[in-house]
Amino acid sequence: MLRKTLLYTAICTGLLFPCLVKAQQQAPLVADAEGSYVKWMTLQEAMEKVKTQPRPIIMDFYTDWCGWCKQMMKTTYANADLAGYINNNFYPVKFNAETKDTIEYLGEKYGPVGSGKNATNALAIKLLQNKLMYPTTMFLNNYDKKKDEFGFNMLAQGYLDNTKFEPILVFTLENAFHNSGYDDFKAGYDVAFADTSTERKLKDLKWKTPVEAFNNKETSKKKTLVLIHTEWCNACRVMQRSSFIDTTVEKYITDKYDLVDFNPEITDAITFKGQSFTNARTPQSPFHQLAITLCRNNFTLPTLVILDESMNIVDAIPFYLPAGALKNIATFYGDDIYKKKSWNDFMAGVNEKKKKEK
Repeated sequence: MLRKTLLYTAICTGLLFPCLVKAQQQAPLVADAEGSYVKWMTLQEAMEKVKTQPRPIIMDFYTDWCGWCKQMMKTTYANADLAGYINNNFYPVKFNAETKDTIEYLGEKYGPVGSGKNATNALAIKLLQNKLMYPTTMFLNNYDKKKDEFGFNMLAQGYLDNTKFEPILVFTLENAFHNSGYDDFKAGYDVAFADTSTERKLKDLKWKTPVEAFNNKETSKKKTLVLIHTEWCNACRVMQRSSFIDTTVEKYITDKYDLVDFNPEITDAITFKGQSFTNARTPQSPFHQLAITLCRNNFTLPTLVILDESMNIVDAIPFYLPAGALKNIATFYGDDIYKKKSWNDFMAGVNEKKKKEK
């Protein structure tokens, strides 16, 4: 079933790929004439909504003569779970690439180019970057009202079935693009939910609970990596189930760090550096006070927190991290490089080394 929890969405496992968990519906889904359960709107309607209630936008580019466009309506968008997830988390726009209407978008107006029956609208040409393939789906997020522009956009060309659609939805909705390209995220997504060896590899990681890590008065000789995440945060699960068990990462982080699995919904009393923290679990404040403190009061899921040997917060890095980025961050702090040079200088060296190895 589909449900939305707080700011993020959940996934369940059980098939070869995860099934998206449906947000509670106010009314039963009703299919349109093409069989789609998605509640489509115009681009103008979506833009009006995004300015007052920000959400990502999905744009389905189609034409009247496109058979695969119709097939996608009858299959992918006819999946009740997927459609419910889209309806509850996105503004879905169905856009005829050959519309004769004049469309206003981000302060400019666009009309058909040419006068033929199948003349393409200039907006479709611009947004599809002259690659007129149908169907094409555009994903937009991080609308900046002051700049009147989107900080993120991504195109997916061709027919998308559920297995192709799901990871793109998560990547877009949960801002995984901040630290990762889509190909890296998709690779992690497949490892997390389709690789049969994942469960075995996860058992090799020795995660501590926050109580075990922080209420223990013994001083650790290692630094600490704290992963702040929940079970219903999709990108969190991908990160924990793929990035941390990657062969280039796992041995290094277990040698250099203690690992703490911190679900901020727990209610345990925790003492951290002499101060007591709790979680009252109120609707206004549903997360543990210590998790918020470790995030430096910028609470985001997931967040990776790095603590030194004295439990001082060295850094708190929000959003999904693929394996390569996690290894670089772990090395930068684990080898005390951060005490000698900046992150930019460190990464310049990493990139230069990669060039020489090619």
